[in-house]
Amino acid sequence: MAATTANTKRFTREEVAKWVIIDSRVFDLTRFKNLHPGGSNVLLDEAIPGQDATEAFFGLHRYEVLERPQYQRLQVGVVEGEEPQLYGMVKGKISEVPYAEPSWLVKGYHSPYFTDNHRRFQEAIREFFDEHVYPDAQARELDGKRPSQDLLDKMGALNLHAMRMGPGKHLKGLTLMNGIVKPEEFDYFHELIITQELVRCGCRGYGDGLLGGCVIGLPPVLNFGSPELKAKVVPEVLSGKKFICLAISEAHAGSDVFGLQTTATKTEDGKHWIISGTKKWITNGTYVQQFFVLSILYNGANSIMSWNCKYPALQTTSL
Repeated sequence: MAATTANTKRFTREEVAKWVIIDSRVFDLTRFKNLHPGGSNVLLDEAIPGQDATEAFFGLHRYEVLERPQYQRLQVGVVEGEEPQLYGMVKGKISEVPYAEPSWLVKGYHSPYFTDNHRRFQEAIREFFDEHVYPDAQARELDGKRPSQDLLDKMGALNLHAMRMGPGKHLKGLTLMNGIVKPEEFDYFHELIITQELVRCGCRGYGDGLLGGCVIGLPPVLNFGSPELKAKVVPEVLSGKKFICLAISEAHAGSDVFGLQTTATKTEDGKHWIISGTKKWITNGTYVQQFFVLSILYNGANSIMSWNCKYPALQTTSL
């Protein structure tokens, strides 16, 4: 951490009477007092200036606030003879906070279901997610945009999109996570590890936005698609270059497939289908290139169809 480097200036507690101490780190908040969301009065409370305000600070803020560049610039040094007692997320490391990790990762616990290969896989996944996914999640949570294409390309290079589909023939011939696990050895516990590492981002919406629509939208193609459809759709989706979603839910029916009102009827020449209706709450539905739509056929049966988003009659709106 920058606060403990040899070049950081050190102070006695008497010298910081005009500043503030947070976990042995000394901050000059003079320039910040009028910018504080709670107003300058918060910082002028008699328990704050020149005091150890660690407890007061962490009673209102997460540790990550101290790590933001705009606040790191306010640090002027550290307290002589003291070391930080609190730490935030250390990239790639197992947390020692109680119940912060799955029990199989905690010292003293063992699971018969996870092997040494699972552990190596977990280490690699965590390192990647902490380095690349976590920062993107925080940024997208603030601006509301979809996951960055650069991140999706990095995930595609490691075949993470393919692994999120679970074990199967779609993994054959792929190099998974730089060869840590072979396609034929990849199992549902490897897939579970990816999901567990993803949720550590702490951004619920981002977790679905990170191609959650692909996770539920591509299996119908893998399992029931024609060879031509698979050849056209699967490679581009698994590489992260194009996106797909599953359109089932409707305003009137939710996910109740027996209550669907969207219909599919053939044109008079029998060459095309006309899909008429609305869908709602469709994961990734605003930026995909391919919809798989569940609808009611003219004979009352349910059918799922591929619909390319290039058609002008299709409109999508963010909720």
